[in-house]
Amino acid sequence: MTTKFRLPHYFAYRVQTQISELYVSTAIADLAIALVLLFEPIFLYATLGFSVPQVLLFFAAVYAFYIVLIPFGAKIVSRFGYAHGIFFSIPFQILYWFLLFGAKDNFALIYFAPIAFAIEKSLFWPSFHAIVARFARDEQRGREFSMLYAIVNIMQAAGPFIGGLVAEKFGIRTAFIVAGGVYFCSFIPLFASKEVFTPKIYQWRDTWDLFATYPLKFLGYMGFGEELLVLTVWPIFIYLIIKDFKATGAIVTTSTFIATILLLYIGKMADQYRKRLMIKIGSFLYVLVWLARFIVATPFGAFVIDTLSRTSKDLVFVPMSTVTYERAEATHILPYIVFFEQSLSVGKFLAAVLGVIIFALTGSFFALFAAAAVFSLLYMLI
Repeated sequence: MTTKFRLPHYFAYRVQTQISELYVSTAIADLAIALVLLFEPIFLYATLGFSVPQVLLFFAAVYAFYIVLIPFGAKIVSRFGYAHGIFFSIPFQILYWFLLFGAKDNFALIYFAPIAFAIEKSLFWPSFHAIVARFARDEQRGREFSMLYAIVNIMQAAGPFIGGLVAEKFGIRTAFIVAGGVYFCSFIPLFASKEVFTPKIYQWRDTWDLFATYPLKFLGYMGFGEELLVLTVWPIFIYLIIKDFKATGAIVTTSTFIATILLLYIGKMADQYRKRLMIKIGSFLYVLVWLARFIVATPFGAFVIDTLSRTSKDLVFVPMSTVTYERAEATHILPYIVFFEQSLSVGKFLAAVLGVIIFALTGSFFALFAAAAVFSLLYMLI
């Protein structure tokens, strides 16, 4: 089934109904997530008094649980459907935020937050990726994904600024509450039409076979370890330079908006040019940007590097995701998606653990940036 939902200019056209519904759902969900995502590690660091190693250990726990739980999430998704999988994930995202900001008054809640977050991921990501792999049109898969990712970026551009204002005026816990209310509404567009889904029970052994078949892809996806560091350590580093929620949010908002303008063209490139060459070029540039963080000492420097970081990462991420969805559709969607998510989660877990060791030994953010650069090199293996 297709719809006449049209996107601007030549980036994508006549996308299927399931994709257009995912666009709207993603816009709502990521606006909510973006309200607080930048401030989650800052909240752990500045409000709960976590050290940088403790922040990294928190997210190491998230991905340790996620690696174990995602096959169970895939089983649920394979039985009830992709849209239902996203719906089932929503309470756990809200519960995660409740446990996180509630830890200010009852610290014991923080120990349950990683489990709730891991369950949310185990239900959401297999569903999200499966919708794109199953319903994106082959000839414009890159453009459809780049449009989806652009929506994410636009929400992430607006979210930190709005979240920064709310956190500055009413407190960061109020920002969490607002985010939870908005996020709850994200399932509504997914059920605007009847879900097209044929149940096929997921088997773990199908994923296990993929680890033996694609060892280089496993190592390549582990490159996402750098993403763990960019989402945890980098916001704390910016905050230490600026020491202001609103200004931190404004910097990330502006850099994200600029990167999004270029993102749509990258999606078109992914449909026209050699994706693996784009991944290699993007990986090399991304490594250079990680190393360039060594010279950041001012808010303007943080803005420039954040903009370059997002743009070079898009040059890797869009063609890589396109290749991943093509491979998933050509094999068995859910086993390949679990393989993809487990591989990147292993990378993120290792990055967190190594980050703890590196920071404990050096006390240096720049040593963590160097480690992230090494992880980024792994993308070239995909």
